[in-house]
Amino acid sequence: MIKNTVISSILIVDDDPQVSLLIQCILNEENYRVGVAHSGQEVLNRNDLKSFDLILLDINMPGINGYELCQVLKDSNETNEIPIIFLTGNSLPEDKVEGFRCGAIDYVTKPFNGSELLARIKNHLELKHNQDFLKELALMDGLTKLFNHSYIHERLSEEISKTKRHNLELSLIMIDLDNFKLINDTFGHKLGDCVLKKVASSITNVLREEDIAGRYGGEEFIIILPNTDNSAAYNVAEKIRKAVKSLRWKTEALKITLSGGVYSFSGETVNEFIEKTDMLLYNAKNTGKDQITTGQPMLN
Repeated sequence: MIKNTVISSILIVDDDPQVSLLIQCILNEENYRVGVAHSGQEVLNRNDLKSFDLILLDINMPGINGYELCQVLKDSNETNEIPIIFLTGNSLPEDKVEGFRCGAIDYVTKPFNGSELLARIKNHLELKHNQDFLKELALMDGLTKLFNHSYIHERLSEEISKTKRHNLELSLIMIDLDNFKLINDTFGHKLGDCVLKKVASSITNVLREEDIAGRYGGEEFIIILPNTDNSAAYNVAEKIRKAVKSLRWKTEALKITLSGGVYSFSGETVNEFIEKTDMLLYNAKNTGKDQITTGQPMLN
């Protein structure tokens, strides 16, 4: 079984403050992080929904009822993987059938037993964290532990949609190690793999938690910077370039530099966005290497 050391976050959705407080006390005893909402609309207005690992949901609430809210959450790409447990006074078989039809993973009736509720929560959280871990492995480059090519495309598409929807900034960095084939040919692929791993580590050390780094292929890396303008993205790329250049190696003759391109979103498709950034990268390589090129050039 995969060990999980992360403190899980649970959202309680119930219009009865006393019930919410009781559940919160039970969960706090187990050191869960707890959020509380008293209506379906309050849930939909939250900006942190994606941060929750599980939702405890009542059915009979004013406005949007539990069934409707569950359906909305399951229809959203941002929340459809959050497990939902109905915790409700509705105990008829048809109520339970409707709950599972909406996408709930479990159904607990009030009055509930605290120990039983905790056992169900623990089991579902363990299952979710194991599934998340396995999914992450499938999205990860085995050597560098950065995200892989296909996941980067998927995330970039999501970030473009979010950028358009909320009128935010979005920038992209593409990095390529200079003369990497020569490094492999001279020092061997084992050392080449070591270089890629240390470069990947240097990249992640510079980035924020919300940034997304991936190995795009071979010795090429790509970094998605949400809510970041061109100037700030250029500064990030420069920090990475300097960090990689300052790396020290047991083989003294080994010197690693990189070239990079920085481009900020201005309405492109995913492929156009990547292509424009890639053009800037190769401009950096073709005009001397060991440098970052930025700007907003137009494709011919």
